[in-house]
Amino acid sequence: MNQKSVDAEYQRLLLLVKDVDENKKQLLDELLHKAAFLKVKMDLLEERMKKGGVTQKSSKGNIRISQRFKTYLTSLQAYQQVIKTINSIAGKNKIDEDDEFDEFMKSIKGGN
Repeated sequence: MNQKSVDAEYQRLLLLVKDVDENKKQLLDELLHKAAFLKVKMDLLEERMKKGGVTQKSSKGNIRISQRFKTYLTSLQAYQQVIKTINSIAGKNKIDEDDEFDEFMKSIKGGN
């Protein structure tokens, strides 16, 4: 894994929390590093899965999910949890406006 890619992803994530209070930024810093690492790791795994698929043949001839895909899924869960934590810390600083998904959910529920 390339540290330069992790650093670039960290900088991208840092921009997303640029308006957050400095005390919260200090709290978020380690989470942003973890999220950047996980994102780059998952991108690499995705590239490898595109080439090799998500299944593998066992020594007995059975098809099973590859270890690479299992690692990807575990990393994805960890990444989602870290992002959720970042959002919960950073999101308390501002009022979120409705996005397209929020509008869609309102239309399903019969709201405006």
